[in-house]
Amino acid sequence: MNKNTRTTTTARHCYAEAYTKYLCGGNLEEATRQVAHEIYVNRGAAPGTQQGDWEAAEKITREWPHTITESSQSHLFDKATSKTRTWLKEIEAELGLSNPNDAYRALRAVMHAMRDRLPVRESAEFASQLPIMILGMYYSGWTPANKPVKMRSIDEFLDRVADQLPKGMDPMRVTQGVISVIERHVSSGEMRDVRRNFPLKMQELWEHVSPAAF
Repeated sequence: MNKNTRTTTTARHCYAEAYTKYLCGGNLEEATRQVAHEIYVNRGAAPGTQQGDWEAAEKITREWPHTITESSQSHLFDKATSKTRTWLKEIEAELGLSNPNDAYRALRAVMHAMRDRLPVRESAEFASQLPIMILGMYYSGWTPANKPVKMRSIDEFLDRVADQLPKGMDPMRVTQGVISVIERHVSSGEMRDVRRNFPLKMQELWEHVSPAAF
């Protein structure tokens, strides 16, 4: 993979929510507007202009129409939907849930906590193996500033998970159940890299993950 391809791929991951909406709706101008807004938010107090933000966004989204053909777009969307449904059904089974909405919230809670604890580069490498719809959820609300968030204990991590869970769900059980499902779909090498980016005490989160998942 050459440098330009790596740069484009990373940019697409960082603005995955806009890219997902583009894949679903095909509105490149709206996607560019969303990316420009994210650039504006992320640069904070750094110098810049709205025109500069728009031009930077156009540079990122310009190649998006060439990533898929019109004839394959519907198939890609159906495939992405199927993969996402598979993940949610496995989480329902793992946690004994009765509906996909709770499974989605469980997945989002754990993945957002993981995402915020990982360094930016490792977060992007992990994200590259996610289904496109889960990728959009993964990056929703994320900014690269001040990452990784310093979480030094399991309790700190679980508190972040609990903030996004429905009332009454056990964050430890949810975390270990969701990790079990992720382990089935993301390569073992990448998951080892993810785990190594957690402090040793926090790696206990993997202690009760099903061995079959590794």
